[in-house]
Amino acid sequence: MRHLSWIVTIPVALVAILFAISNRGIVTLSLWPLPFTLETPVYLATLIALVVGFVAGGFIVWNSQRRHRRRARREGNRVLYLERELKEAQARAAAAEKRLAESTRPVSGPVSGTLPGSTLPVAAAQGSAPTVH
Repeated sequence: MRHLSWIVTIPVALVAILFAISNRGIVTLSLWPLPFTLETPVYLATLIALVVGFVAGGFIVWNSQRRHRRRARREGNRVLYLERELKEAQARAAAAEKRLAESTRPVSGPVSGTLPGSTLPVAAAQGSAPTVH
């Protein structure tokens, strides 16, 4: 990228220098409603007009892109907000899983009503009906 800018800048600078050397005649500039006049070389008037046009064009383009920059800024802020929310949700989920694991872990030995080596409850006797509360 840096080399590309030099490839463009050097020829433009050479053209500007050659233009300035070739056009050293004097021109009188005046703006009709104002009483001021200015005598300046042609190259200076032309180069100043080009610079003013370049700056004005840059401002117009920059101003027309304002909507896109604003949207990108909002979306960037939204991404940061959602990433923070995701981290908080992951932390809450990890804490909840830890609490669940601690609450379901037997303290010592098998829990009554379960088979040894299993955490599944023992089936009730075949003839008894389920209790409804």
